[in-house]
Formats: sequence, structure tokens, C-alpha cells
Amino acid sequence: MGVRGDAIVQFDWSVGQIMETLDKLGLAENTLIILSSDNGPVVDDGYDDKAEELLNGHSPAGPWRGNKYSAFEGGTAVPAIVRWPKKIKENRESDVLMSQIDWISSLGALINARLPKGSAPDSYNRIGNLLGTDNADRPWVIELASNHVLSVRTKDWKYIEPNDDPTTFMKAEKIETGNLNVPQLYEMEKVSEQENVAEKYPEKVFELQIILRQVRNKRIKM
Repeated sequence: MGVRGDAIVQFDWSVGQIMETLDKLGLAENTLIILSSDNGPVVDDGYDDKAEELLNGHSPAGPWRGNKYSAFEGGTAVPAIVRWPKKIKENRESDVLMSQIDWISSLGALINARLPKGSAPDSYNRIGNLLGTDNADRPWVIELASNHVLSVRTKDWKYIEPNDDPTTFMKAEKIETGNLNVPQLYEMEKVSEQENVAEKYPEKVFELQIILRQVRNKRIKM
């Protein structure tokens, strides 16, 4: 991927340097490391680095629809790699639903820290999810697209609220925004988010709309 690929190699090298230093200091066994991302991928974000031409068939968002900026999972789902050899004994993958917002409460609970009153009001303690000792999913996650459209994501469903923004496709970035003026509901077993089943399951749309309304009115935590 040209310059973009070089940046990825540099990042990989930097992580390696951190790991090597922890090993030298004898700290690697009992150090918690979390590696994640801030949003989904974008190939053409205004940089003249020929990343798009050099993709060679690679799909940075994997099976997800959309990319950075989008209301679809390609814009909001991110990887998370957790390493702590003293506490996490086996290598495994997890598809548990949680949010980065939960990290402050989770890590605070891990070190018995008392968070300042009113801080991190939407953060839940999900330390068991991070350490692999609890496979229970978060009841829901609120997702935010670049145009401030909100979605409610549960393990099995995703609701994207309707909006009046007519931009359904960002031409320069070649990204689907996820904007529609009608409710969208997707079955997340089908990760591609291709079939809007809002009319088929109106009761599920209503259920998720209630969650979003209560979050907006601050009647429940996000």
C-alpha cells in the first residue's frame, strides 16, 4: 500500500519496540496492553498516497459495510487486542459486544480507582470482557456517525435513526454514509448490513427507538 503501508509497518515496529522494552525490564508478564483503533478504515481521505490503487483486492473493513465516517459497522466497529500473560492464559478470539467508552470504568475498577463524581456517566465496568472472564454482551452500544446520526447496536440487531441528510455516498472518499430518511434495521448475524428489515420487524424498531430516546433524554446510561 505504498506510503500507507509504510506507516502500518512503522506502527508495527513501534509496538514491537514497546514489547521488547517491557521484556527487557521484566514487566511483560504482568503488564496489561490494549491495542485498538479510533474508527473504521478509510482509504482515500485526501492523501495523495495512491493507497486505493495499491489495495490489490484488499478490503480494509473486512466483512463490514461502509468505512470511516459511515453509520454502518465499517465506520464504527473496531478491533481490540488485549494482552496480559499473568491474567489471560489462552489465546482466543471474542465477539463480545462492548464499547471503548467502558474502558475508563473497567480499568478504574481493575485498580480500585474512585472516579470523580459525574465523570464517565456512560461507562460501564466490563473488565471481565477485556480479560476474557465474562462473555456477557453489553445490552446495547450507541454508535455515532460523522454527521451525528446515532445508531443502537445490540448483539443481534442494529437500528440507524432516519435523517434528512441527502448524502448517501461520499464521492471523494467513496464511502456509503448510511443516511436514509426512513428507519433502518439490520440483522447482525448478516454482518454485511444489506437488507433493511425495519418494515418486517416494527416491534424491534420501536424497542430500539425507545432505548435511543431514553439515552437522549438521559433517563438511562448510554
